[in-house]
Amino acid sequence: MEHGPDPEDVAVDLARVLARDPSLWSAAPDAGRWLGWVASDARADAHLDGIARLAADVRGEDVTDVVLSGMGGSSLFPEVLARTFGPAPGSPRLRTIDSTDPAAVLRVEREVPWSSALLVAASKSGTTVETLAHLARYRARLGDSRGDDAAHRLVAVTDPGSPLEVRARAEGWRGVVPGDPDVGGRYSALSPFGLLPAALLGVDVAALVAGATALRRRAVADPADPDGPAGLAAFLAAGAAAGRDVLHLLVPPGVEPFAAWIEQLVAESTGKHGRGVIPVVTRAAADVRPDPRRMVVALGADADGLAAADVPVLTLPRPAGPDLGAEALRWMLATAVLGARLGIDPFDQPDVAAAKAATAAALRDGTGPGPADAFRAVEADLPGARYLAVLAYVDPGGTEAADLEARCRGLARGLDVPVTLGIGPRYLHSTGQLHKGGPAGGVFAVVVGDDPQDADVPGAPYGFSALKRAQAAGDLAALRAAGRTVHHVDAATLPG
Repeated sequence: MEHGPDPEDVAVDLARVLARDPSLWSAAPDAGRWLGWVASDARADAHLDGIARLAADVRGEDVTDVVLSGMGGSSLFPEVLARTFGPAPGSPRLRTIDSTDPAAVLRVEREVPWSSALLVAASKSGTTVETLAHLARYRARLGDSRGDDAAHRLVAVTDPGSPLEVRARAEGWRGVVPGDPDVGGRYSALSPFGLLPAALLGVDVAALVAGATALRRRAVADPADPDGPAGLAAFLAAGAAAGRDVLHLLVPPGVEPFAAWIEQLVAESTGKHGRGVIPVVTRAAADVRPDPRRMVVALGADADGLAAADVPVLTLPRPAGPDLGAEALRWMLATAVLGARLGIDPFDQPDVAAAKAATAAALRDGTGPGPADAFRAVEADLPGARYLAVLAYVDPGGTEAADLEARCRGLARGLDVPVTLGIGPRYLHSTGQLHKGGPAGGVFAVVVGDDPQDADVPGAPYGFSALKRAQAAGDLAALRAAGRTVHHVDAATLPG
């Protein structure tokens, strides 16, 4: 790759991350309070005693299904676990819900046998609006099936002292699993937010953690080892220094959930103060346009031909089995180093609150995203754009999402700019920070699907359809306030 930082300097940075030295991020005086994740594997034993007992008790009952509601890192890594491992014999199925689309909410409601279900509410703050809405809806279904015993099928994963913990203890929930207050959501894969879902699935959690511990110890012993986190960190830093701000995560089938987890880690950690790396989940090497802004990390995927086209490629093992913990830690360490190289704080998210506030205002006022334009309004803004982000408030498991994915792939092959697809409101907790705080020049197309059937939120004056539309309206307002080029677009007008 083009000339970038000296590998020895990257190794020094990595050693400082491993030593939890907050001075590495000189622009982040508060960084030290968020470095607990570096030792998550070492802390795991202290968490696992209680988590293992809870999981064993669940397996000893008639629980067949676990529904986990969370946003961002609280749901994305559990989804990786569910898709990578599936349930072990005798363990319940795990499904995550991070959508406010009524069709998605109702699908979970219809498909889950609530008489034999466990509901896990995962929220660091204990105030996440989507998780509280899911909790209200599905708590009612547990009540319908189990009556006064419903609280016995509720578990909270949350930071100590949060409103969710207070509520869970007051209502006598089955369990409260405390998170680590010094670990941010996107760095929480090896904290209780990831350990509990793994244990419920019957994953060999000790092996998962041991892989991460082995990688960390090797990196401490030799921070410059190119086969360790330093290799990935140096690759990303060199690309960013050379102006390669588009990171294609090239994945084979089955690895998409891990790539989505990386996407939120990199986007939310680096996208601020006008800087950042734009991650693009990519399924085929043919979808990578060879230009000076692109670099590729292939996660066990075939990247043949890209190096010959002068696209820098780093190949990493396919993240699977016990290696999943090590690969997650590799990316967390490398991303923290990349933040230092970019001169930003990888642990804050200064622009996320704007969309939340705008959503609250839209809910209060009962406003939606307004009339939709045809896609040709977006096309007029694409010449010279840095990237196109299609932000779709649709059912992630429905035909509309699949159709949009196919359309975006076609756009990526036909346009000179990278194209990403974010499903709302998930992307608000993933790439939303990058959209507002990262490099300027992005063009944003917000798509809002119709809701033939709504689902009410018990105790709230609105239903899920109104919440979804308020979130779309809120992000439109936040993007405009950040000076971004954004349109509300009719999905049917996207080239297909």
